[in-house]
Amino acid sequence: MSLAELAQQMESYDPKKDKINGGGNGLPAGDYNVIIEEAEHKTFTSGWDCIGFTFKVIDGSHAGQKESVNLSFAETAKSGKAIPDFVLERNMKTVITLGHLMSVNVPVKTFMLPNETDIHEALGQLLRSEIGATAKMTISERENKKNPAEPFKEYEFEASNVAMETPAADATPFGNGEDLDLENMELPFD
Repeated sequence: MSLAELAQQMESYDPKKDKINGGGNGLPAGDYNVIIEEAEHKTFTSGWDCIGFTFKVIDGSHAGQKESVNLSFAETAKSGKAIPDFVLERNMKTVITLGHLMSVNVPVKTFMLPNETDIHEALGQLLRSEIGATAKMTISERENKKNPAEPFKEYEFEASNVAMETPAADATPFGNGEDLDLENMELPFD
């Protein structure tokens, strides 16, 4: 997105009411054709780790923008409170679906490894080789009662009808594949 396009979005910004660091929380709700750019085990300075995905929008008005989704399989929070089953189940379904879209079978036994770090690492190794797959990502938002300005995001993924064009293995980035016949005098450097 260009600076001019970002500036147009600033028309609704009110410096009297809006926070400088408010918003900017990724893509708005909607449907996006994306390429899966990253699938890896991530560890943060806080010690929290996860399987992280990065998606890049490949068409439309948000082309080029990225969305990061981090999923954890920790069964307890830092506070010691149990992570709700629906969260862990949703995270498993998300990873299995993304694996399917990446042509990778994610075995259920992967989620039975002894701890979340082992699970995240195994998933990263399993999915890493297939980044570059396309998908349709649907983002919806639901109310965050503790912080209404930052709604919760929910994601759905399915096959995309947009395919990325990849050059043939024998294709050359230098034109039509014919040999170039240049003399040293024609080169821009010695």
